[in-house]
Amino acid sequence: MTPFPIPNLPHPAAPRALPAALPAPDAWAAPLAEDSAALRLARPGQLDLPFSGASWCRWDLFPAADPNRPCLVLLHGAPLPEQEWLDGDRRGCGALAGGLRDHGWASALPGRALVPLASPTRIVTETHRALDWLATHGARHGIAGPVVLAGWGAGALLAALLLDHPHVSAGIGLCGEYDLAHYAGLGASDLEAAALSPLHLPVVPKRFVIAHDGGATAGSSAAFHAAREAAGGGGRLMALPGQGLGRLLDSLRAPDGALCRAVLELLPGA
Repeated sequence: MTPFPIPNLPHPAAPRALPAALPAPDAWAAPLAEDSAALRLARPGQLDLPFSGASWCRWDLFPAADPNRPCLVLLHGAPLPEQEWLDGDRRGCGALAGGLRDHGWASALPGRALVPLASPTRIVTETHRALDWLATHGARHGIAGPVVLAGWGAGALLAALLLDHPHVSAGIGLCGEYDLAHYAGLGASDLEAAALSPLHLPVVPKRFVIAHDGGATAGSSAAFHAAREAAGGGGRLMALPGQGLGRLLDSLRAPDGALCRAVLELLPGA
């Protein structure tokens, strides 16, 4: 349950190119955490804003120059697939929104508890409460535009679950399992898994992009897209086999990346 390391750097860094052969599946996590720490140092004053009483219930807000521009809300996953719901920290991911910020968007990251400190049900409830807070108080902090959710791993499932929030316009999920029962070790009951599995819930008629790298989450991603398409839910399925999660995240982070462009297309004309 160790969060991403948050070193101190004086200035925000540009996105780093991943090596051709990754030495480990989580090789992207440390450079991203370093760049995100630099961003936090460079953009003080809108960090750690409480949306509820628990110590982890905090927002990091990065407003755009125009408060009415869209806002990308990042819902983090874990550095490794087997750590989903058990690890991760919003403070290590803020740099992922750099590409959208270059297009004039705002970004925001809500904190959340980790299992087993909190159940998946509590995590979903608190994230919903975070979006309630943003809807009520965001404009006061310079974020008044439409909200797009983006998450990977456990964050992708959260983005799909919270797509029905009235303050959310659209979303994107990367390398997510959309059936909670696929995440081992959570201790979730059958009832909880059924209630928190987007694959088995009514389709929300908002646009939701589903991206995967051809790995373990490809089947769940394809099944969720098919269910949404059959029920009239909008959004693309983007299969990027062989890329690895790190390169998918880099594609979201880069201003001209395929996933960054896919997010821009979610709000045409914005």
